[in-house]
Amino acid sequence: MQAAHPALVITHVSGYGQSGHPDYLGRASYDMIGQAFGGLMNLTGFADPEPPVRAVPYTGDYITALFALWSSLAAYIHRQRTGRGQVVDVAQYEAVHALLGGTMVQYFQTGVVRERSGNKSPNFQPYDAFRASDGWIVLGAYGPVFDRVCRVIGADRAECAAAATSVSSPEGLAFDARLRDWIGARPVADVVEAFNREKVPCCQVMTSADMATDPHYRAREVHAEWDDPQVGPVRGTGATPQFSETPGRVWRGSVPVGNDNELIYRDLLGVDDGELAVLRERRVI
Repeated sequence: MQAAHPALVITHVSGYGQSGHPDYLGRASYDMIGQAFGGLMNLTGFADPEPPVRAVPYTGDYITALFALWSSLAAYIHRQRTGRGQVVDVAQYEAVHALLGGTMVQYFQTGVVRERSGNKSPNFQPYDAFRASDGWIVLGAYGPVFDRVCRVIGADRAECAAAATSVSSPEGLAFDARLRDWIGARPVADVVEAFNREKVPCCQVMTSADMATDPHYRAREVHAEWDDPQVGPVRGTGATPQFSETPGRVWRGSVPVGNDNELIYRDLLGVDDGELAVLRERRVI
């Protein structure tokens, strides 16, 4: 196709890529396969003997789609500037692997293999999920923010100083227990309000029902309604992120395979009805 049209941008999306070791090329892949081979699954979940946990929902698939989108647009911008197209090779496991931050630098430089550690940070606290009296919250504090946590729960800063970075020390464990007791005795709304009042990062672990009714979600119009040709009116997540001049919108739901054949082949490409009939008969479209 590129020989016929050198300006064409072609993007391949596959589990393992279009080149590489022959034993891997053509292997089948699903979201969880990409997460496991890309290294994310080894970091997600709690320590052994608990099993590795995939990130949901279908994080590997969505990340791969985002990589395919931005790389295709980058190649398209290059084509606009130079007139030359190119082939983009998106491997699912590589898109997942790119999310691992400094994991591989840490291994190559120090030989350390990062393992699963749940929600906690091994280097500072608090950074975890905590149970309130009526639900779950997450809380994070680092550096000077730790002082604010102490202030909220009425703990003496000097008394708790060693607990900030010595997570597994007796002082660290004692502080964690005190914090959990303080949070556990209060409802989610009170905990979130108290910490955010002191500029400590804290929020509720949101459910679908919570997000549907939350005033901030509503104020930013995160959820939208559209018409799905197959099932009728649908309400769900709208277009993200928000653009000031060209706001996005969901203009229709999913359509059957071949729904736009007439628009694309006949109206845009000039293929007549007779040729379309032949293409359908040959199962080309």
